[in-house]
Amino acid sequence: MFKVRRNDGDILVISNKYVEQLRNMPDSHVSAIAAHVKNLLGRFSTTMIMLESDLPTRVLQQKLTPSLALVIPRLEDELDYVLNVEMPNCKDSWVDLQIYDILLRVVARVSARIFLGPGVCRNEEWLSTSIHYTENVFVTMMTLRMFPPILHGLVAPFLPSYWRIRSNLSTAKRIISPIVRARRDGLAGHASSSGDGPDLLQWMMEIAQPHEAHPDKLAHRQLLLSLASIHTTTIAIAHAIYDLCAYPQYFEPLRMEMAAILGEEDWQKVNINQMRNLDSFLKESQRVNPPSLLAFNRLVRVPLKLSDGILLPPGTHFCMASHAILHDAEQLPGGDNPDEFDPFRYARLREDPRHPENLSRFQFATTNENSLHFGHGKFACPGRFSPVTKSRSYLQKCCSDSISSSQRAKVGH
Repeated sequence: MFKVRRNDGDILVISNKYVEQLRNMPDSHVSAIAAHVKNLLGRFSTTMIMLESDLPTRVLQQKLTPSLALVIPRLEDELDYVLNVEMPNCKDSWVDLQIYDILLRVVARVSARIFLGPGVCRNEEWLSTSIHYTENVFVTMMTLRMFPPILHGLVAPFLPSYWRIRSNLSTAKRIISPIVRARRDGLAGHASSSGDGPDLLQWMMEIAQPHEAHPDKLAHRQLLLSLASIHTTTIAIAHAIYDLCAYPQYFEPLRMEMAAILGEEDWQKVNINQMRNLDSFLKESQRVNPPSLLAFNRLVRVPLKLSDGILLPPGTHFCMASHAILHDAEQLPGGDNPDEFDPFRYARLREDPRHPENLSRFQFATTNENSLHFGHGKFACPGRFSPVTKSRSYLQKCCSDSISSSQRAKVGH
């Protein structure tokens, strides 16, 4: 147990031996959302709305995740379109790419297709807003952290990024609020008229309580979903591509797995969970290129006694060293070579006949006491299955596009 010193409040890093005690504690005792708002300096980043209700969590858990099988065809359709639009022609020669910048727009478009439907996902103003909102939030947050908290209110108005956040929010309301009103007026509670089936905005409208349902609040929450999903998914996919370039010997096993599975079924009916090597590759890429060194963030709201008697007072911000845990041979599943990139380590664990429970335990989106990058327990990232699906789909496209022309014909490419 140790502290990380920070101008806006220390963070206590605790052992993952406490996970089982803490993972399902109610928000009234330890709050994941409050910890994230504190991290983001919510008063200055327009994220205080996260404390008002759990609507985004409910819609992700109750609507999006159970409907992923219905969403995947839309994801694939948009991915095919956007790759043709955003990617340069590389058929005849090598082309230098700024892969992160390209991926950022790809992920923003695909996310908007799922969140808002086909009408908005190709709206350049929305794409720019959803991308730059996150950048402006983090620039503001990191700049203010250089000053004592007592000065944040004085410094913030002098930051251009602070005002750009507010401009981003105004733009989001101008684009999305009229869509909410039009759907309510024209559809009288029925599904979206986008032709795509219900999107996340429609689901939010359906389950929102009266105090959550104002069009401007729904627009604000859509922007926060972009904050949570676009850059994190982009980083994960970019690192996976870099790892594939750094270790090209793993390209062929991935390609063969995809060719075998896609050759058996129509792509629209393929269960992407069958691609265990691909799933393992992405999980291992995340292990060695984590989204953060620390995870399982919580803010203590009432006096908390840990299982060994240590007392944490209200206001304590604690987390766990997720990156270090997965580089500890004693805690890494299998315990083999924690400092080496072994892309199929999780596939081997899942296929171990001695442990049938491993089949679901070591998937990319699965969390446990050692795999904490998505959190764990009651407040694990509720929307993690969507970015995981996007990551798999994009990497599948990168690899399967190299399948020979005869194989393409066989699988319908």
